[in-house]
Amino acid sequence: MGDDVAIIGAGVIGCAIGWELAKRGAKATVIDGNGQVGHGSTAASCGIVRRFYSTPTMTALAHEGASVWADWSRHVGIDESDELLARFERPGMLFLPPELGEGVERIVAHMRDMDVPVEILTPSEVTAKFPFLDVNSHWPIRRPSDPDFLDDTNREIAGAVYEPDAGYVVSPQIATNNLHAAGVRDGVVFLLGKRVLTIDHETNGRRFALNLEDGTTHFADVLVNASGPHSSVINQMAGVKLQIETRALRREICAVENPIHARGGSLPVVGDVDSGIYFRPESGGHDIVVGSLDPKCDELEWVSEPDSCDTSCTVEGFERQVMRLMKRFPEVHLENRRGLAGMYDVTPLDWNPVLDRTDLPGYYVAIGTSGSSFKTSPVIGSVMAELIETCEAGRDHDQDPLHITLPRTGLEIDVSFFSRLRGAHATSASVLG
Repeated sequence: MGDDVAIIGAGVIGCAIGWELAKRGAKATVIDGNGQVGHGSTAASCGIVRRFYSTPTMTALAHEGASVWADWSRHVGIDESDELLARFERPGMLFLPPELGEGVERIVAHMRDMDVPVEILTPSEVTAKFPFLDVNSHWPIRRPSDPDFLDDTNREIAGAVYEPDAGYVVSPQIATNNLHAAGVRDGVVFLLGKRVLTIDHETNGRRFALNLEDGTTHFADVLVNASGPHSSVINQMAGVKLQIETRALRREICAVENPIHARGGSLPVVGDVDSGIYFRPESGGHDIVVGSLDPKCDELEWVSEPDSCDTSCTVEGFERQVMRLMKRFPEVHLENRRGLAGMYDVTPLDWNPVLDRTDLPGYYVAIGTSGSSFKTSPVIGSVMAELIETCEAGRDHDQDPLHITLPRTGLEIDVSFFSRLRGAHATSASVLG
């Protein structure tokens, strides 16, 4: 593939796409208004890697991703001893759903069909493995300001789903730097600190002319929108309107001290749907980071101007998430406020990404990827490269959908699952997918 391809967005997704295209012979250029790679949504990701998803396609994509992260050194060609190499920590992940009904059983079944290690635990088994976790149910979820917030429901959780080899990547920023290094090594050009102001069409014999903030113009035959929370802005610049909307969502991640670290306790990643939060170890286990699963009682903070995001953790957000954590993990204390906020790019329809061509020839999108797509980013890079190469060779992906066999797991995915023309998939409609 010899085309000049411009990728707007130097987060983990954009860097992965650029590198994969370069390996296929494309002249790939990654463009971002930030001065360094991974400084947008990627920097606000918790980097959780798990395969518990509502749909088999997302589980397959995540399983392939976990295989890549487990072999990250070889994947990016950086020696394992290098301190600047991202690490995949695997303390396991515990899911606490409000009920263990047919939906959870279906997910566990398709995980097992794909040879993903998974167990269903009773409340007493959760206590035996993780005695520091309270196994009372906190459903329905309430805000701390609710007078019933601290009331005992007099019910235990229904049980839990345990994925023993799941975990998280330390850190998403370092992982993106690794992809940047691999891309530079293999010919990717990075234009950083150069925001795209306008996009012209059919200029100078090329399909796209990207007019940059520094007064220069970059020409390309193929353009990929991987701009995270700016994705809808870039679509508008390109004159492309999609059937599926993406929106910028402000997210807060809070941090507190891990009370069991000093005595050698091991904390898993926890997706506590019953409480409306997720949390995992941080800083070598010294801390815990906790984020929201967007329960219905909380208002989502959609942002129309992504560049105006306040990156500090609010008092209200910190107290809400930490107080929910304290109910599940009673040894935790409400400390001085620590944390950060970032912008996520989400697809409100079903929280699954849009990975597709568009009706504008040569214009592709890898959007709606924030939050739950970090774990699959290396795979998304190769899927997008295959899709672009196939479509540019003349295939109509809308009428003849691309199917890809994932090389590490041997699982097959239908790429039209991520189509811009799809209806809503049945998901949790949250960052957990």
